Amino acid sequence: MSEKIEWNDSYLLGIPEIDNQHKKLLELANDLHEAAAGSEENYKLNMSKVLKKLTDYTVYHFSNEEDFMRKYGYAGVDIHKTAHDNFIGEVNHQIKQLSDDKKEDGMRFYSYMVNWVLTHIAKADKIWAAYVKTKL
Repeated sequence: MSEKIEWNDSYLLGIPEIDNQHKKLLELANDLHEAAAGSEENYKLNMSKVLKKLTDYTVYHFSNEEDFMRKYGYAGVDIHKTAHDNFIGEVNHQIKQLSDDKKEDGMRFYSYMVNWVLTHIAKADKIWAAYVKTKL
């Protein structure tokens, strides 16, 4: 995936708080893309800054999403949390594999992350969101 991802309203769950978090997550993914595609001399510093923000925000978002599901009694929250935990584990693994000087590794990580997030929103998140919206 060599192009930055653009927000599309088909990603909307209809829960503004979560939708805004998803938008922010994709903005941070695009920051990752910019760092990976940027200059060689700033690659390492830019990647480390973006990866810190991205991992912190991902943990925040997942926790918030799981709390939201619990608040409205969604029965599949533990399965959903497992998917989140597996993603965080894979992200940590991928970050360790990033080379300090190979920009293509950063772009590979960007592609992995965006594909996972968009698939997760389109499938798993839409399921719990449909349930929660009946409770709002």
